[in-house]
Amino acid sequence: MSKRVVIIGGGAAGTLVAIHMASVAKSPLTITVVEPRERLGEGIAYSTPDFGHLLNVPAGGMSAFSAEPDHFRSAVDCAASDFVARRTYSRYLRDTLRATLEKSPHVTLQHLRDSASAIEDSPPSVDTSASGVVSGDAVVLALGNAAPTVPEWIARGPAASTYRVVVDPWLPGVLDSIGVDDRVLCVGTGLTFVDVAMTLARRGVNIRGVSRHGLLPQVHAPMAAPPPLPDDLATLRAPSDVLRWIRLQPDWRSAFASLRPVTQRIWCSWTTFHQSQFLRHCRRQWDVHRHRMSQDVANEFHTLADAGLIAIQRGDARALAATSEFSVVMLCTGPDDSALLGSAPLASLVLEGSICPGPHGIGIATDPRSGAVQRSDGSNLEGVYAIGPLRRGTLWECTAIPEIRAEAEHLAAQLVERLCV
Repeated sequence: MSKRVVIIGGGAAGTLVAIHMASVAKSPLTITVVEPRERLGEGIAYSTPDFGHLLNVPAGGMSAFSAEPDHFRSAVDCAASDFVARRTYSRYLRDTLRATLEKSPHVTLQHLRDSASAIEDSPPSVDTSASGVVSGDAVVLALGNAAPTVPEWIARGPAASTYRVVVDPWLPGVLDSIGVDDRVLCVGTGLTFVDVAMTLARRGVNIRGVSRHGLLPQVHAPMAAPPPLPDDLATLRAPSDVLRWIRLQPDWRSAFASLRPVTQRIWCSWTTFHQSQFLRHCRRQWDVHRHRMSQDVANEFHTLADAGLIAIQRGDARALAATSEFSVVMLCTGPDDSALLGSAPLASLVLEGSICPGPHGIGIATDPRSGAVQRSDGSNLEGVYAIGPLRRGTLWECTAIPEIRAEAEHLAAQLVERLCV
């Protein structure tokens, strides 16, 4: 009898899980991907139609297979150091899934163009908006990032306002609706802001980005050879130890490259106090150095800024919005985990007490090793797993393809071993 796995979310994470399950399955397996988009492999990150939106990781780090680091680079015919368009990556994922399925006689994949509305865990099943209940032997939550956090001053703002609020800049058609006469205030100055600002500024729209620190992402550049890590990672037992080690290295970019494969281990080894300390005092600096933009993107961004189309400042977004200077206020803030927990399909499990927020209120609680979703008492929810950004509180580093790929490989191997015996 064929076993069934239901994957909720057909973006990069969900597609990678399907690819790796198809790669290792040796007995009948049916994979159902519940994804309302027309094409798999896109999600929020890779559905952008703008060829100017580039990957934030060089092509050499984007292979779907850790054992074949050149797989992506060869497939799209580029150098390992190139930063290619994000939509190119979504096509690569679809092509790789198709090719893997063609070589996997035991695996059948169904793309169910629907939305998951609720999840049951005994036995695992998914309620959908229009297609009824999809039963499975396991359910994988590959929901990607939540929509941006809505500041309280916007959520509880006056009914009448001089500006239009764009809560999610990645909704289809949102950026197209903004014209050259609009004056746009972007709340947040991270990578989302960079993408949004460049798309609009190319059309002559004036944009100002504001954040508490006024910091832009740093820029990728050629690196020295990654330095060796301490022989004993236990010496990096607090954020101050990690920062001290980075500062001792001649090239901070190379230092981050060395840390990246072990960041999850370091995070999980820290006490709750030290994790909280990092989030309070180091998070923003870590983010702008860890999540960088390519040199080409940086060059164009600064050209547009020099032309007066993009400006950045440190300050109070609410006070700026109140000046009546702007016709559009756009949220480029981080994901809103609390809103995600209150929305489908997670809300049903929250109400039952079957899942709970992750450490520090980030994502959902998961087992660090298996990815199994955890209840508030620390026990694993049988047959329900998570991958990607949902695990940020547990693993911290789990939002980029190199980490998601490793999670997908590990999770696929677990599920096939458990189900396909």
